[in-house]
Amino acid sequence: MTPTPVVRARTLLPLSLLTGLLLVLLAGTPAHAHATVVSTSPAADEIVATAPSEIVVEFSEQVSVVAAETGVIAPDGERADAEPARSEGNVLTYRLRDDLPRGTYLVSYRVISADGHPVPGGYTFSIGERSATPDSDALDVEADPLVGALVLVNRYLGYAGLALVLGPGLLLVAARGRGSAFPPPRGPRLLATTGLATVAVTAVIGLYLQAPYTAGAGLFDVSGDDIGMVVQSRYGVAAMARLLAVLIAIPLLYRAIRPDAGTADRVLPGFAAVAMALTWPMSGHATTSPAPPLTVLTDTVHVAAMGMWVGGLVTMAVYLFRRHRLRELEDFLPKWSIWATWLVAALAVAGVAQAVIEIGTVTALLDTDYGRLVLVKVGLFAVLLAAAFLARRTVARAEHSDTTTRIRRLVTVELAVAAVILACSALLVQTVPARVAAETGEGVTDEGRLYSVKLTDELFTLQFEIEPVAVGDNTAHLYLFTPEGEPLEPLEWSATYGRLDADIAPVGIGLALLSPNHVQADVALPTAGQWEFTFTIRVGELDRATVSTVVTVM
Repeated sequence: MTPTPVVRARTLLPLSLLTGLLLVLLAGTPAHAHATVVSTSPAADEIVATAPSEIVVEFSEQVSVVAAETGVIAPDGERADAEPARSEGNVLTYRLRDDLPRGTYLVSYRVISADGHPVPGGYTFSIGERSATPDSDALDVEADPLVGALVLVNRYLGYAGLALVLGPGLLLVAARGRGSAFPPPRGPRLLATTGLATVAVTAVIGLYLQAPYTAGAGLFDVSGDDIGMVVQSRYGVAAMARLLAVLIAIPLLYRAIRPDAGTADRVLPGFAAVAMALTWPMSGHATTSPAPPLTVLTDTVHVAAMGMWVGGLVTMAVYLFRRHRLRELEDFLPKWSIWATWLVAALAVAGVAQAVIEIGTVTALLDTDYGRLVLVKVGLFAVLLAAAFLARRTVARAEHSDTTTRIRRLVTVELAVAAVILACSALLVQTVPARVAAETGEGVTDEGRLYSVKLTDELFTLQFEIEPVAVGDNTAHLYLFTPEGEPLEPLEWSATYGRLDADIAPVGIGLALLSPNHVQADVALPTAGQWEFTFTIRVGELDRATVSTVVTVM
């Protein structure tokens, strides 16, 4: 027996949502941090002559510290920090105890970036000489993969709920102007109510999940303080604003679909819908971009346009492809075709603006996880455009014998692809923006990787860079400066490198002078592993110092 149109349509929606959920779970990886380390003092792997009074870690954006999981461990395994670390803006500062022993120290941190994502990490430095890396059990946190998966699924369902609000709401309010009985209000109203409930529930669940997600705890291993920290964060404010927008939208929507509703009644729900859509960019990448007002605006347009388009398709698929309404549907399709054209145009313009700001360069587009996800999304969007174009052409030709059948098939394709696009959107929110990844090397492919570090001494500051940090031929650059940052011409340079875990004498590096304070070297790294680079520089007759760093070759 051949399924009826309505059976096909009612089966399509849950299958599309399930497809998107599976893609989120299969593609989901441990969440990437969005604030990245710009510099540290002392530098990573640096050997300092005397114990510093404090440690400073600078991030690419504002952070707040999770004090219980942030600290410094001394070579003897004791805590080296004198008090809990503090964060001010994008700088994290640890104040150290006096009379610290010589050896290697472990600096550990867990901070929350401005867009609400946890940033765990750490590095080592040494006082006087290297020693075994201290045990980090006191500060180690095992992130619960279940929490990360639930965060992704909840975000996906939130997007789906928004689509079920905006699409049916658009058809209920705009398409029913002047008392029209089409589309039938009961079905779209049920969808819109389901969407409002989904948005509200995912906002509440998201508030809870954000506590173990940012703290690196188990699903139920959170305290009142953890939840209080989330509520006060930008993410928490956006989630509560979303709940408020839902409460405001409910009476406005039901008043707008009354037969006696006036123009003002039909316009007011639009403001609530915009406010609801605005809460997503307010808790994500948009607020931390180089141009926050523009990215918040374009992201809001992007989210709202996609929600109206996808939600409108769902409404038609579920409730309007009934046999007794096919004739009315054919009269309605030209109007929907015009709306879809404007929504597609808004999506395209907003998407291009976002890409220019968040990606910036072709290299960042091709070499970062964020850029590659955007390329996948663009490809899927092209499929949607093709389906929309065919649907519009079918409507324009008005081939009454098979118009509805062809439209139904095209809507099926559009919904299936839209489910995947929503999954990509949920993953993009979890991924380091390409502009940040390209600057810091996080999320960048091994090809083209650059290792850069500042090595400091009381006599000078040495900037060491090497790329592509891979087995084979590499190019290194050394730049010498005074402690105050002025170019410094030394009397003598020398450099060596060797494997830390190999019983082989270090090999000298030939240096080519490019300018008084800049030399270049060709370095052959025959195997993967940890390679120690040591530089001895004489800046005066009796003023000589040695600094070193460890480079991990994958």
